[in-house]
Amino acid sequence: MPCEDMQPKIEAYLDKELTLSDQRAMEEHLAQCSRCSALLNQLMALSTAIKKIGYTNAPVSLRRNIKNGLKEMTGESADSFNWRHLLGVGLGSAVFSSLLAGFVLTSTALSPLQSQSSDEIVAAHVRSMMVSHLTDVQSSDQHTVKPWFNGKLDFSPAVLDLQAQGFPLIGGRLDYLNKQPVAALVYQRRAHIINIFIRRLDAAAQPMRLTHQQGYNLIHWRKEGLDYSLVSDLNEKELKQMAGFLESQLAPKS
Repeated sequence: MPCEDMQPKIEAYLDKELTLSDQRAMEEHLAQCSRCSALLNQLMALSTAIKKIGYTNAPVSLRRNIKNGLKEMTGESADSFNWRHLLGVGLGSAVFSSLLAGFVLTSTALSPLQSQSSDEIVAAHVRSMMVSHLTDVQSSDQHTVKPWFNGKLDFSPAVLDLQAQGFPLIGGRLDYLNKQPVAALVYQRRAHIINIFIRRLDAAAQPMRLTHQQGYNLIHWRKEGLDYSLVSDLNEKELKQMAGFLESQLAPKS
């Protein structure tokens, strides 16, 4: 079955809510589809990360924002909200964990600018795989992906063919980070998805730096008026290797 039919069922598969026949169909599909397998791995990693966070008393403002958001979903008043009712309206544990993750990301927006930017990048990376919007243009051909961005941004992102280096191109899409549209190039390493966010930024060049955010590895640098951010659950060594290929070859073109 095509990915479009299977991806909406992945969360139910993770929560063990599928019928036996649907479960078997999903397992057969996952065995052949690296893209859906990567999405499943991301959901599992997100669920695990949520469980490891632990519990603490949330600030009053955060609790109020959560209740107001849940009120819009369920129609219940903030004072009478019942968490069990939320689960009763059809949200499985994977979706519920994702919802909580969204609130966590929102709450960290009050952190310093650098942390906020990293949070937005991770959120965009996870979101791209959770809502079946990994690419706007799906192609392994750099000469198909690069022209697609023409007229959509105020710069032309360089798109490299890294198939020979073990990082095949999947495609590209438009995304929105730090209040501006950005180019998102999507590559793959085995079952790991790698998002590369590129935006124009009039700021001084910066060397590469590696950071860790919510279980993901991020590599960031600035060069010749463009800001580059790589994010993936791929291990540090291989992500650094890919960043090295990109940093040495990518060049902005107006």
